[in-house]
Amino acid sequence: MINKIIKHLEDTLLHKQYVLESAKKLCKYLIEVGRIDDAIELVKRCSNHDNSKFEPDEIFALIQISDKESLKDAKVQLDDAKKNALKIHWTKNSHHPEYYNDPSLMSDMDLLEMACDCNARSMEFGTDLLEFIDIRQKERFRFPEEIYQTYYNYCKILVDSEEYNKDEPGKVFKKQEGES
Repeated sequence: MINKIIKHLEDTLLHKQYVLESAKKLCKYLIEVGRIDDAIELVKRCSNHDNSKFEPDEIFALIQISDKESLKDAKVQLDDAKKNALKIHWTKNSHHPEYYNDPSLMSDMDLLEMACDCNARSMEFGTDLLEFIDIRQKERFRFPEEIYQTYYNYCKILVDSEEYNKDEPGKVFKKQEGES
């Protein structure tokens, strides 16, 4: 049990680093388009991102998910045990569509943080962000088209700007010309 708690804390801290790296990218975009207040708010939100994962009820629920590999594949349906563990987290964090009875109520700031969260997840698991969100949209989120397009555009900014070195969070590498 102790090793699972330590692993959970380490994974959460690493995830938060990736979220902040993603926030830096979106903040640059927001500032460039004149949304300075939104950029500052996004930094504040991402600085506090997933702090609920340090609360005992969440820690003990989330460490019960033994098969984390299944969380990597967007096509895999979550079983009830995983859903119940994750619901504790979802109900405390408005950047998850599951927080709302109606996900179309998500604010633009929720969508920005969600894009940072999903990009971080993509970097951690080595998966394609845009493919992941497309699958999630079809199978779980089901946002109205306008909201999905806004969210997709934020994710596209993250994908198109810079690449990360997965082994060194915080170290950013620019795409080389001609690279896809």
